[in-house]
Amino acid sequence: MPRQCSKSWIDTYIQYTRHQEASVKFHNWIGLYTIASTVGRNIYIDRKLWKIFPNLYVAIIGPTGDGKTTAADIGVLRILRSIPDVEIIIEKATSYYLLELMHQLTTKKGECCCNLYAPEMKSFIGDLNKTELVTFLTSMYTCPDAPEYRTKQQLQKGGIYKFKNVCINLLACSTPEWLTTGTTTDDISGGFTGRFVYIYEDSITRHSPFPEDLITQATLDLEKDLIADLNHIKTLKGQFIITDQAKAEYILWYMDRQKECKDERLKGYFSRKRDLVFKVAMLISLSEDDSLVIDEDTLKQTWKLLADTETKMATAFSGVTDDPSMKYKDSVLSQIARAPAQQITRSDMLRKNWNRFDGMVLDRIITNLVDMKVIQMGSKVTIRGKDALYRLIDTGVI
Repeated sequence: MPRQCSKSWIDTYIQYTRHQEASVKFHNWIGLYTIASTVGRNIYIDRKLWKIFPNLYVAIIGPTGDGKTTAADIGVLRILRSIPDVEIIIEKATSYYLLELMHQLTTKKGECCCNLYAPEMKSFIGDLNKTELVTFLTSMYTCPDAPEYRTKQQLQKGGIYKFKNVCINLLACSTPEWLTTGTTTDDISGGFTGRFVYIYEDSITRHSPFPEDLITQATLDLEKDLIADLNHIKTLKGQFIITDQAKAEYILWYMDRQKECKDERLKGYFSRKRDLVFKVAMLISLSEDDSLVIDEDTLKQTWKLLADTETKMATAFSGVTDDPSMKYKDSVLSQIARAPAQQITRSDMLRKNWNRFDGMVLDRIITNLVDMKVIQMGSKVTIRGKDALYRLIDTGVI
């Protein structure tokens, strides 16, 4: 059956969501997650001793009220949930529930492919790297063929969970504040969160106060086309072919890729980028046609998409540090920059952040910023008496 979308699936999806205010960057990756969740293990790149499947762990990061969850709901609840036989787990899932579900899928279908959607990453993950759920999702990222998994409960019973043909996709939404307070540098650089692609945007560039007045029947028809083409994409099966020219381009990039990681907090992401490039390239190719071919143009599109994503990725973790008091350094600096005349008193800073940190933490942050010669500290006489004054002197760091 010919495809219904006149453009690529992703381009059509961007057109379909153009009146929703979230960043186009968010919609791009939600679209890729939707395709990945549809195809599961149907398509792959054969590395002889292992295979690369196009599953993704995607984190959509932005401030509260930026429309990220609404954007994700459109992709998951309106589009993906319309595709038959696609297993979706929404909201918080316990490790026990997920293990039981995957055991049942293995028994019934001979494979256990499921897709997780967490509108709030904080509530989904809980204690990062301390739960069986996190450990399980970390080990299942590579889509193993026949893994065995032991939980504490199963070990006590002397049993194990056995799965077959695993494929898990994960889409989670979060605020940068939770990433700052809920993660550490070790969490980000490796392990579970190191397997994520972090999509960060801190501003809204599209404004639709009354989107219902703009969404026409033609837009709703695009939804039908998107669902029809996803159903078609779901039928595609087989091995992706990489053209000789694409291989040559990849080799050049691969040999020089170590220079890309300029932030230790993203070491986990960049160390896995060699496979991520192929995952995304497969999804972009599936979005365009049924060829199951990755050529040099597909790779160039992939690198551009990843480069655009990486420009702000580190910003999402600007407050993630081994020193708890430094978690709020960027927030303090930002507040000074936004204050009238780019200066603020110590008492006003503490009033603004009474529920986040105390004076001892603030003093350590200020000392660090003064030593960096980013701010200058003076004094000011107020109605409350003499008060320390913080003034921004290097606007280049904002």
